[in-house]
Amino acid sequence: MDAMSASNHYDLIIVGAGPAGISTALHLAAIAPEFISRTLIIEKQRHPRPKLCGGGILPDGEVILADLGLDITEIPHYDVDWAHFDYDGKGTRMRGEKKGKFAFRTIQRDEFDAWLAGKARERGFLIYENTAVKRAAVNGSGVTLETDHGEYHAAVVVGADGSNSVVRRAIVPHEPIHVARLLEVVTPPRPEASFHKQPDSYFDFVIVPQGILGYVWDFPAIKNGKPARVRGIYDSNVHEVRPQIGLQAALAEEFERHGLDLSEHKLQSHPIRWFDHRSAFSAPRVLLAGDAAGVDALYGEGISLALGYGKFAARAIKRAFETQDFSFRDYRPAILRSQMGKALRRRTWFAKFFYGIRSPHIQALFWHKLGWAIEWIVRTFLIEWARRDKKRQT
Repeated sequence: MDAMSASNHYDLIIVGAGPAGISTALHLAAIAPEFISRTLIIEKQRHPRPKLCGGGILPDGEVILADLGLDITEIPHYDVDWAHFDYDGKGTRMRGEKKGKFAFRTIQRDEFDAWLAGKARERGFLIYENTAVKRAAVNGSGVTLETDHGEYHAAVVVGADGSNSVVRRAIVPHEPIHVARLLEVVTPPRPEASFHKQPDSYFDFVIVPQGILGYVWDFPAIKNGKPARVRGIYDSNVHEVRPQIGLQAALAEEFERHGLDLSEHKLQSHPIRWFDHRSAFSAPRVLLAGDAAGVDALYGEGISLALGYGKFAARAIKRAFETQDFSFRDYRPAILRSQMGKALRRRTWFAKFFYGIRSPHIQALFWHKLGWAIEWIVRTFLIEWARRDKKRQT
């Protein structure tokens, strides 16, 4: 529903009805259902709303959803057979789990986010849509949110409002910017022109020597019930480097390799705030989750991690109201000690290390000859964190 003139005072307001915000609500409903009637979720758009995202969700995300009693196969999805990690079209391939039947799933974010929001409504949460937060002000007794539909007040606010978080700016007004950039395009499949296998996804790091510290990608997807390809280019921006070529020009070259003309397709862009363990994750009365806190610098993955943040935010909220200690000083240590936090910290480290090596010969060596070692590193240190966190808690 849109913002209404009912009481504007709540114990908890969650800003952002994406995966991080809704995950916080659903986890809170599971461990402290009394909060359902005391919580408001504010979303600046109306579901299903367009959301730029490659749409890949790793098995880590599905573990978290399953723990909430949710099955992602309820919505349209594509089971990606293999994930290829290449340099100039040649490299290694792997799946999300060692004995898994697929690499990961792709979904459309407008469908996924609307599905999640629907689950929150089913559990009784109130969501005000078409309500944009313009400013957040924190004081000793709570937080005031100034929106385009009036003011709202809460004892606690969760900032799950993305990389350009208004809530984050309220508690960290001046900080170094840790933001990656990407361009994304959805195209029809062109199997007759492309050398890529249609059921597989591809990450090609051929652009790293040109100073674009990331990769070009190509995923299979389902769009409006029909097969599609989600293609794009990702620049982690973990080092201050002046690229030899612009993102759009580099993506146009990649399109040409697959018999496509970039100018014939709609191009979209979006920033991604990447994880820095030294950054702020909370302040008195305020928690940050998902992109507002920081996600994966290495690949730009965000969905699974946003869902993971929700679990930690819900626990911190429950504990704060039980103890009446709203400092949230334990939130950051809890994240950093978790398997999710360790995986995020490692991804940032590997991004800085790997993208700092811009020799084409060494990049080719990594992917052409050392794929087995990279797969071991990925499985051991970077993924499957959700199962490890779950095992620690049982």
